Amino acid sequence: MSIWDSYPPDYRAAEVRAITVATRAGECVSVVGLSGAGKSNLLGFLANRQSMAEHAFAHVDCNRLQRPEPAALFRLIRRTLADSPLPPGEGLGVRVSDELDALDAAIERRLKDAGSSLSLALDVSLLFSRFDDLARDPAFSGNLRALRDAHKYRLTFVTATRHLLPPHTELSELFYAHTLWLGPLSESDARWNVARYAERKGLKWDDAICQSLISASRGYPSLLRAVCEAHADGVSPDVDSLSAHPAVRARVEEFWADNPAEDEMRRSGLENLPLLVAGRPLKAAKRFDAPTFDTSHLTAKENLLLKHFIAHPDGVCEKDDLIRAVWPEDKVFERGVRDDSLAQLVRRLREKIEPDPASPRYIHTVPGRGYRFTKG
Repeated sequence: MSIWDSYPPDYRAAEVRAITVATRAGECVSVVGLSGAGKSNLLGFLANRQSMAEHAFAHVDCNRLQRPEPAALFRLIRRTLADSPLPPGEGLGVRVSDELDALDAAIERRLKDAGSSLSLALDVSLLFSRFDDLARDPAFSGNLRALRDAHKYRLTFVTATRHLLPPHTELSELFYAHTLWLGPLSESDARWNVARYAERKGLKWDDAICQSLISASRGYPSLLRAVCEAHADGVSPDVDSLSAHPAVRARVEEFWADNPAEDEMRRSGLENLPLLVAGRPLKAAKRFDAPTFDTSHLTAKENLLLKHFIAHPDGVCEKDDLIRAVWPEDKVFERGVRDDSLAQLVRRLREKIEPDPASPRYIHTVPGRGYRFTKG
């Protein structure tokens, strides 16, 4: 039994459906997922649980390239299709055209009529994970495009990258109609992940704990795993406590190290996710020439509030906008309670960043409306 057999049959159901419908129609698909989105898991699930006699998914892990060159990629694809390793060193030093011809012949054999051999699929989709570097290298585009054109509608590509494929290349135009942004897991997939983690650790977490961990991470794969690790380590399942744990900080730092754009965050469903916002580097402080604060002692919500202020200097920050920025996960919250919570949070933030909280230099109250952040 492989690890893939333990996955629920409807894992990433919406994404799997979109990919299978497109590829079975002979179309290529670009899967774009920021750091920690679970791209390799999705492709692995497709290859191991969605392949059928009439359409096979073959997972090509580009991390396994012997060399970052087209000939090495063609050998890797050929090895993947054959489902058996090539002898060590085979093909090294062989011309790209020869490797392409060998791969073309291998694909032709794989695509032939099943006839007496039901193990051969009629159509094949190559699933390329870790494709970012190759997508930026024009040496790969032309050859892969030629390979696909030679077997149009029977051979398709699914690429997994952290960012959109470079536009206006011979390869990228194959994906214009089908770009899929990979974001948080569905509720059922997130619950399955939490239950599986707890089971491996011999832990028993009730429904309230499970829901708290999913809410804190919004079900985003890498963050969900991190908050599970933190809670298993004894941390309370609230955002402020979880955000301070090393496992969570490491995932958040890794996420921001890839410099995702605001539009990418929006398309991935990660806008205003407290764990991410609280751990985001304060680059905005320099851009708006705002003062630099020591944020190491701020809670997650205090960090969210400060970041919103810094991103909106001099203008009035309305109460409702501040509440949405700091409590994005709360769907039911009475107005009076919200205003009181916001006022208390502003007071605590002033106590930590203002030289004299009684006479604020940075955060000024605008009666009846909200607050104004200035450079001081």
